[in-house]
Amino acid sequence: MDRQRFDYLLEAYGADFARWPDGEREAAAAFAAAHAAELTEVLQAARALDAALGTRRVEAPTPDLLSARILAAHKRQRGAGLDWRAAAALAACAVFGVALGYGGGLLAPVADDGDYFASAFETPFADYDGDEG
Repeated sequence: MDRQRFDYLLEAYGADFARWPDGEREAAAAFAAAHAAELTEVLQAARALDAALGTRRVEAPTPDLLSARILAAHKRQRGAGLDWRAAAALAACAVFGVALGYGGGLLAPVADDGDYFASAFETPFADYDGDEG
């Protein structure tokens, strides 16, 4: 075992080697004994963290408490309403769509004869008589 592996397992499992994976316990104990001088501070800090975490007890919440938390979160989320950024984006899209729709018509080619309605709706094949030959 090297120092990097030891530090990784120490952070993951704590200072109590009994919590470490079976294949790593003996190697960790041997490594700690061989490098006791340089690992003293690291092991003390890990033991202090283990002690602090060990004093905190969290009981499993009851189903009623979980239901109350879920309903409270739902009410907070539902009460948020429409986000102003979403409304601004929607308004910008609407303005852009109207401007593009109106302005796009101004870019269309206009017939020279001045009959705008006929030039917009007549087919370019008006002279076609249906014969192929």
